[in-house]
Amino acid sequence: MKKLVIIAFIALTAPARAQVATPKHSIVYFTGEKVEGDRLIYESPILKTPYFDLDGLQIETPSIAYFQNNHGYFANLAKIHGDKSERYAIRIKTGNINLYEEIEMEVYGGDNIEIAEEGNENLAKGEDFQYFNVGTGEIKKANYNNLKANMADNAKALREVNMIRNYSLVQGLLIGIGAGIIGFEIHRQTDQAVRFTPAMAMGIVVGGSSYFLINAKGNARWLAVDAYNKPTVVNP
Repeated sequence: MKKLVIIAFIALTAPARAQVATPKHSIVYFTGEKVEGDRLIYESPILKTPYFDLDGLQIETPSIAYFQNNHGYFANLAKIHGDKSERYAIRIKTGNINLYEEIEMEVYGGDNIEIAEEGNENLAKGEDFQYFNVGTGEIKKANYNNLKANMADNAKALREVNMIRNYSLVQGLLIGIGAGIIGFEIHRQTDQAVRFTPAMAMGIVVGGSSYFLINAKGNARWLAVDAYNKPTVVNP
């Protein structure tokens, strides 16, 4: 008898729980106004201006700052790349700083995501981010200057951000030294046919080693974000 009661309770409450779990579709205009609905679809007709359809209401894309549909929460990159760019990013991490990865809106704009037969190459990986915003603020490029300006109030995060600059400086130095070695060898052989020398090989190795700092810069960016999003412990 007790099992029957439990089964009946689950059956009766399942629709209500499913309804609560369904994300509310919404748009946030650049003016700050928010509008909610039951269905938000991105339409990109051939030879026509793309738009968003919220429960039958057509909304021009340049007016929308953020929006949510079945697949997540997105930012419009129009203020960064221009009103006609039609470039968007999905939020992959939330916190004091929210992170966004650029995606193809044609993939995420419908009721369902259609995955190509060759794999998920058109889907967000969540491994890197190109944009961010603080709280509900405007979306920005996740470059050194912007991250530094927005993390200035957190010493630990700022140290990691400064490592991005340091790695970039070392990268530039290695590339410069490698190019200098190769250039010197070529200049040294101006009176004869240019031959590949061990010194040129060393120049290539030195300049090419800068590539390995790309991962180091990426790690520093993530460490900075993690430090900034870490809750502040207040001593009693």
